[in-house]
Amino acid sequence: MVDLEKNEIRTGGEEIPLFSASAEDSKLCSVLAKEKTIIPARSECLIQGVPEASGKFRYAVTDFPSQVSQKGVLVAATLVDLKKEAIPVRVLNLDHKPKTIDKGAVIATCEPVVDIVARPQEFSESLRLPSILENLEGLNEEQRTAVKELLQEFQNLFSTSDSDVGRCNMTQHRINTGNHPPIKQYPRRLPLAKKEEAERLVKEMVDNGIIEESSGPWASPIVLVKKKDGSTRFCVDYRKLNEITIKDSYPLPRIDDTLDALNGSQWFSTLDLKSGYWQVEIQPEDKEKTAFTTGQGLWQFKVMPFGLCNAPATFERLMETVLRGLTSEACLVYLDDIIIV
Repeated sequence: MVDLEKNEIRTGGEEIPLFSASAEDSKLCSVLAKEKTIIPARSECLIQGVPEASGKFRYAVTDFPSQVSQKGVLVAATLVDLKKEAIPVRVLNLDHKPKTIDKGAVIATCEPVVDIVARPQEFSESLRLPSILENLEGLNEEQRTAVKELLQEFQNLFSTSDSDVGRCNMTQHRINTGNHPPIKQYPRRLPLAKKEEAERLVKEMVDNGIIEESSGPWASPIVLVKKKDGSTRFCVDYRKLNEITIKDSYPLPRIDDTLDALNGSQWFSTLDLKSGYWQVEIQPEDKEKTAFTTGQGLWQFKVMPFGLCNAPATFERLMETVLRGLTSEACLVYLDDIIIV
């Protein structure tokens, strides 16, 4: 982790002070492209760089020079060993067109590091850490520390409760029913115990900003499904709505292709989005079509609910848009499940 306030880097249980380079020292920190490289549109790749001169410093932190960044190419900040013949420079092309880095071009500049000081990493018990830290078998102490540091740095990305759900504004789900008149269905009878459970779940969704009251002409019945862990899944029966919805043909990835892409991989990370569908908004004019009734009022979704026929297509399109440019060598996605290779 780069701490600009303390002017240091912390990684692998070590504290690395950053050197305030003088004008003379900064001249020997350029990195040149070893070979001509073409970076595909919206992609990242590793370019072999050659340090122009190392001087008395062995370690440095790479950064991007202004002439490269102006072309829409960014360079990841990385600790490198200047004594090596070539150093890896990770670059990202943000443009929608391929970028060419010529041989000998300055692809990075380096900020010299004075020294590397080992210091045991202390972890605060108050920090929110995912349960993955409970089982780190197979990793040595240095690797465990690196994993903990990484997850602590990005701990705000992990959901801590059922109510801790993100919201994406990159797309809105559309329910295209053409000129078909609204469909109104009556609520199904529920046993008293299930009726109380339905009311509890409705209140929970209202409190979490998932649903709101509706006054439109549409209505679908609900279904309560018991999950493996004994809890209840709240579902809406949208079969009638789906029959009149114009279908979205956006394809889902083939599972066999995904498995083939993992061939030979030894290490990979899996990510599962928290209530992924609920992170996608509904087009305002279509919210009333998601309305449901429990017998106690009429409610509609503010976000994309489960059970809509085009929900998988909307979500897969969104995920592939967000991760576009990352090839199967780096990242695979199937709806709300992501594998980082």
